[in-house]
Amino acid sequence: MERQTPKNENTEFKDLPDVKIDPEKEVPSQKHFSKKTGIIIGLFLVLIVLFGAGYFMLQSRQQPAKPQEKETQEETKKEPEDTTPPTFVGMQDRIVVELNALDVDLTKYFLAIDENKQVKVQVTGDVNLAAEGEYPIVVSATDEAGNKAEHNVTVQVVSENTMSTGIEFSCYIDGSIPLEAGTKQRLMANVIYFYYQDQNPEIQQKINELQIDVSQYPTQTTWHPSMQQTTPTV
Repeated sequence: MERQTPKNENTEFKDLPDVKIDPEKEVPSQKHFSKKTGIIIGLFLVLIVLFGAGYFMLQSRQQPAKPQEKETQEETKKEPEDTTPPTFVGMQDRIVVELNALDVDLTKYFLAIDENKQVKVQVTGDVNLAAEGEYPIVVSATDEAGNKAEHNVTVQVVSENTMSTGIEFSCYIDGSIPLEAGTKQRLMANVIYFYYQDQNPEIQQKINELQIDVSQYPTQTTWHPSMQQTTPTV
């Protein structure tokens, strides 16, 4: 018995080609970013990094400096400019030296101080110790900042005959006096006497206060009152 097809059943389907699906070739769907999108994301990340670094630097500057940093900053501050020249202690405007005195160092007659330190003294001018007379010199001292102090001084060279008039020989800042060799020998033998200047008390006080070394001032040709018990008199 033949089966009859119902009238409402669609019998007009056309033949369709066979479709084969290869599961190995099937690729799952993937999301792809365009080049423009990648650049935008990259710039955004760079901006975040720069913003974070800037914020960190700003916070570091606002933080109070550590004690060690403060000390370093204070040390780097410019120190006040030194405009004060050295000071001469017990300055005198006339030096009396014996004719033909040996190993005379005119700088040893003067003491210059700057900030409680002895400053080197310089003397300019020509003095002829072999000729009696008066000679002008300039005595100066310069500190580390370049400040300079200077004084005009007269050096008077006197003979033995002039010594008898009562003129006083000047002494170095330590109290020693440069002499001619024969004069020192006769003085030590108490054969002659002469007038001499005592050590300046102000200079002596400053030497003791600052502990200035004057051990190199006396020489074999200088004489000091301590060399004999009796003070020479005329």
